[in-house]
Amino acid sequence: MKNLNIKLYALLALIIASANVYAQQVPLYSQYYFNKFIYNPALTGHEGSTQASLFGRNQYTGLDGFQTAGATVSGQVNDGKVGLGLYLINDATMLQTQNSVYGNYAYNIALSDENQLSLGFALGVLSNRFNTENIISNDPNDPALRLLNARPGAVIDASIGANLKLGNFQFGLSVPQFLGSSQEFTDLQQTSLMLDLQNHIMVMTSYDIWASDDFKLQPMLLLKNTKNAPGQFDINLVADWVNKGWLGAAYRDGYGVTAMAGLRIAEKLKFGYSYDWSTGDYSQALGGSHEVMVGIDLGQKRDDKATQEEMNRLKSEMASKHASDMKNQDKKIEDLENQLARVETKKREVDTVYVVQKVEVTKATPTKTTTGSGKSGEQMGSGQFIVVAGSFAEEVNATKYFNTLVNKGFSPYMYYDKSGTYYVHLGKHYFKQEARDFAKANAKKGVKLWVKTLK
Repeated sequence: MKNLNIKLYALLALIIASANVYAQQVPLYSQYYFNKFIYNPALTGHEGSTQASLFGRNQYTGLDGFQTAGATVSGQVNDGKVGLGLYLINDATMLQTQNSVYGNYAYNIALSDENQLSLGFALGVLSNRFNTENIISNDPNDPALRLLNARPGAVIDASIGANLKLGNFQFGLSVPQFLGSSQEFTDLQQTSLMLDLQNHIMVMTSYDIWASDDFKLQPMLLLKNTKNAPGQFDINLVADWVNKGWLGAAYRDGYGVTAMAGLRIAEKLKFGYSYDWSTGDYSQALGGSHEVMVGIDLGQKRDDKATQEEMNRLKSEMASKHASDMKNQDKKIEDLENQLARVETKKREVDTVYVVQKVEVTKATPTKTTTGSGKSGEQMGSGQFIVVAGSFAEEVNATKYFNTLVNKGFSPYMYYDKSGTYYVHLGKHYFKQEARDFAKANAKKGVKLWVKTLK
């Protein structure tokens, strides 16, 4: 019997060692386009606003027991200099289940107006256990099964990462399971086996190709490797309509291909779905993989009284800051409007028209006019294109962002349209190319400018 136990333990040790040598230990996803900070903590909060999501994955539908579920939340504080995040994951296979929770921290260093270096760190706890109910054994008292049934408890884990943003290009490097912690499985006879968490190396790079003001293509490459295991790469291409939804496709080396699609609703909710087709000799037996994702933009919700008080406070601060030069600003606006009227009257040909750009002038309280919906908006006058810095469904958030831009040295305006949206912008223009040139020349850290056509 003693020799039999030795053989069983030796076989079990070989199985676990093989899992460490040949398998990736970090859970796999398809829609990490929206939760990149799970793989690289330096990307925590890069979406800008505070966002939360839930996702679930049923992998290998031809087999039972391969499911992954998780929840994430991330955002920025300290004017975008710091990103904070939290995520929880349950990852199960037929023979093993891992539960983990991590807290992320990222620090963003501005290198120039469009370039940024981000450094990130994640600290968490995780626990692995074996699903021995899925192991078929002739002897229910097999000592090897008793050993696998042991509960090793949770261990501390950490990840580190860095990301360099150069305009529309990004390059990131991260090391999940950086500490290389170990879990020890011990039975009543003090026989033990070690499950080692291997360091992983991940490289993620992407490039944003803006085809229009609200549509972009993002090719993305993800490389994954760990000690004594074959590397793996993902190639992704996502077409993203910023205010509507997205379509995407991906190829994962040694696994299969993925198709994904999603929908954005009211700038707050997003729903995504992806399906993986397995490839290779066992593709029919393994089946495909389903993955769903639900996300929400956690805008600040406040009661009416608090909202009104905040609006009054912000407007008071704005009025105090700019009261000294209000008279000169009004004079500049009047002169420019008269000049624009003279140019329109002359009706010159396009190649001889004088292009007059409205001077960046900040008014403490924008002139209001009543729209068809009964709400108020800025008196825009004539003009066709505005350079937008942000759009909001609630006036208090637009006013707060207006004040933030003022503190950063911008001279913003506010415009309200009948669709129920408040636009914080940096001025209007009569030619679209002129507006685009202005947006490019005035892009600053933390502010993405885009051009809206007025109807």
